[in-house]
Amino acid sequence: MPLPATQPVNDPAGLWSLQLELLGMAESVLGPRDASKKIYQPQFTDEGPQLRNTPDLDGAYVELSRNGQRYWPTVVFEMSHETVHLLNPIPGNTNNLEEGVAVAFSLHVQPSYGINIPVTMPSYLYALRLVRALPGNPVEAAARVRRQVASLSAATPQSLADLFPEVDGGVLANLAGGFVSGSV
Repeated sequence: MPLPATQPVNDPAGLWSLQLELLGMAESVLGPRDASKKIYQPQFTDEGPQLRNTPDLDGAYVELSRNGQRYWPTVVFEMSHETVHLLNPIPGNTNNLEEGVAVAFSLHVQPSYGINIPVTMPSYLYALRLVRALPGNPVEAAARVRRQVASLSAATPQSLADLFPEVDGGVLANLAGGFVSGSV
């Protein structure tokens, strides 16, 4: 899929179109999002990339880094990751499962846009390694989890053991454990 020739910061319509496209891709492989939450226009901030919930928790949006303001591949890399969090937005940090799936989904969509941006942060690589320990590919495993427990962040060691009895219990506990950026 070709990326616009514009600069992302000057193309809110293109940014919104990409958000909807990525959301559609995520729902097609991971299952439907929580439709009770409204999705708002992505924004560039000093704190991005991250998911931002609205104050009353009725919706959420993606905050992108300033690095993406002039470079669409960075926007795709960041937004695809954060789009996984848009499926079931929660306040605060999520677990290693959801972060690992977000990394896997970002890597999954990059070829569609002709880009290849590697993940380099150790905490995200750790979460991805944990997710890759599940049978099948991480996206398929995540879809199974979402069908069973509705949201990746709601997974517990027991719910994961019910779905993946062949996986080591320590791995499952780490997957359900809280993600700490910059750790590992």
